[in-house]
Amino acid sequence: MKRPLVTIVTPAYNQKRYIAACVESVLAQTYSAWEQIVVDDGSTDGTSDIVDGFRDPRIRCIRLPHRGLASLAESYNTALASARGELVAVLEGDDLWPADKLEAQVPVFDDPAVLLSWGRGALVDDDGRPCGERVSVHTRRPSERFDAAELFRRLTRVNLLTPTVTVMVRRSVLDRAGGFRQAGSSLYVDLPTWLWITATNQGQGQFLNQVLGHYRVHGQQTTQGHKHQMDAQHLQVVMEMERRLDPATLERLGWHAGVRSRALVSGDIVRGASHLSGREFRAAFAAFAGALVRAGTLSDRARAALGMASAVSRVDLLGAAYTLRDRLRASTPAASPAAGRGAARPHRNAA
Repeated sequence: MKRPLVTIVTPAYNQKRYIAACVESVLAQTYSAWEQIVVDDGSTDGTSDIVDGFRDPRIRCIRLPHRGLASLAESYNTALASARGELVAVLEGDDLWPADKLEAQVPVFDDPAVLLSWGRGALVDDDGRPCGERVSVHTRRPSERFDAAELFRRLTRVNLLTPTVTVMVRRSVLDRAGGFRQAGSSLYVDLPTWLWITATNQGQGQFLNQVLGHYRVHGQQTTQGHKHQMDAQHLQVVMEMERRLDPATLERLGWHAGVRSRALVSGDIVRGASHLSGREFRAAFAAFAGALVRAGTLSDRARAALGMASAVSRVDLLGAAYTLRDRLRASTPAASPAAGRGAARPHRNAA
C-alpha cells in the first residue's frame, strides 16, 4: 500500500542556532515518505546555507526577501504552492520532532473523516533540554475525537490546536480554505487557519495522547516576544471570522448568543491577565469586571472574580490558580500512548 507523502512546512528567520537540529529531527523520522520545504524569510545569519548543506533531495529551501511577521501566511503559502504531499505538517525552524512523530500520526488520516490531528508538545530550552510539557487536551485515553463544529466553538475561546509543531492537516482541506490564513491578526497564522477549516468543513479532528513535537522556549521566538499582543489578538481573530462567515454556517456551527458571549468573556479574561502581568492594575480590573458582567458559567465567573481580586491585591491569584491546576493535571496518570490504537472515542474532557 502506498504511503501518503507528508509535506513539512518550515518557516525560518535567523535561526542559525537551531535549524540544523530541526532538519536532523526530520531526517531521523522512522517514516520516510516526506518532503521538507524551508521558507527562509530573508535571514542574515546563514540559516539557508545550513539547510543547503543537507544533501537529501527531500529537503528544499526557498529564499524570500524579509517581510516579517505580518506576511507569515504568505511564507507558509509559498511552501504550499510547491508542495506535493497529501498531508501537511508544520515544523518551525527552531522546533523539533520525536523520531516517531510521522509514523504515529499519518495512520490517523486513513479515516477520511479526519481533517486534522495534533498531540502533546514537549517543551525544550535553548539547548534542547526538557523543561515541561504543553497539553491542550487532558485525557487518560490514547486519543480523542472532536467534531469540527465543536472544535470551532472551543477554538473561539482558546487555541486547542497547540503547540502547532504537533499539528498535521490534509492538503485538500487547506486547498479548500485557500491556504493558510492570517485574517484578523498580524501575528497568528495557525488560529485563523484552524478556525476557517473547522468552520467550513464537516469532519473531525483527532488528538493523540502522546508527544508529537518538541516546542523550543527561548527569548527570541515570536510567542515569547509578542505574547501579550497575541493574547489580545485572539478575540480579534474570532470576531473577524464571525464577520466573514455567512449566517447559515454560523447556525450550523452552533454559534448562538451564549457561545459568542463565552468567547467574549474569554477574551476579557485573557486581556485582564495580560494587563495584570504588565502591572496595569486598573486596566486589568476593568477587563475582569467586564468578564464578570458577561459570564454565564460558574467557571467563568470564578476566573473573573479571581482576576478582580488579583488586580485589587496586586498579587496574581489567577495565575497561581492556573499553576496549581496544571500541576494537579500533570500529577494525574495518563494512558500509555502505545495502548489501544483503535478507534478514538468521542471527546468529553478538553481543557
